[in-house]
Amino acid sequence: MSFLIFVLLVVAVIAIWLIKTYNRLQTSMQNIREMFSNLQAGLKKRQQLSGQIIEIASGYMAHEQLTQQLKVAQNNTGQMQMVAQAFPQLKADATYQKLMGQLETLENDILARRENYNNRVNAYNSYRNSFPVVLVAQKLSFSIIQYFDTDDEKFDLQAQSFSRDDTQALQQFIDGSAKAVGDMTSQAVKHINQGVSQLKDKLDSAKPEQPNGDEPQDKEK
Repeated sequence: MSFLIFVLLVVAVIAIWLIKTYNRLQTSMQNIREMFSNLQAGLKKRQQLSGQIIEIASGYMAHEQLTQQLKVAQNNTGQMQMVAQAFPQLKADATYQKLMGQLETLENDILARRENYNNRVNAYNSYRNSFPVVLVAQKLSFSIIQYFDTDDEKFDLQAQSFSRDDTQALQQFIDGSAKAVGDMTSQAVKHINQGVSQLKDKLDSAKPEQPNGDEPQDKEK
């Protein structure tokens, strides 16, 4: 019986650890998803502002050359400003100045969001790859997350990884764990029953033989 209690205690400890590990990974993933969404919104806003600046530039002389240069530099605010320096009329445009000011503010905001995002990803990856968390993280579909860089294609691929559903992976893991616990418990019960049976046999063999009442008694002489 004590062995069965020990097995149940071990199972309970493992179950508690798994729950805490899953909750921590899930909380970190949700925070990263939220930061990712904010960063993605900033990038889309930057594209919109850059497109509006390019539209304004198209109204000036030599706009084809200017527009082409701005399109090449639209993901880099500093380069766009350098291009505009060669076109005084565009630089003096009030709408351009307003949009460029918004773009500069947004660029600083994106840099801050990027730093916060990468810091959160670093903390998540470090915990996810630590032992023994790494043994269950992959089975729970918690993969390594890539850091954000200036490659928009990689960023779009990262967005696809956040669209996964945790429910199926969690259910499969729970089902597998329940089966493993059931097998372990069955083995423990079988072991205990065998021990009880062996102990009973030893007790039976150790009992003294009872005298047979049918045997004739010695007569007194």
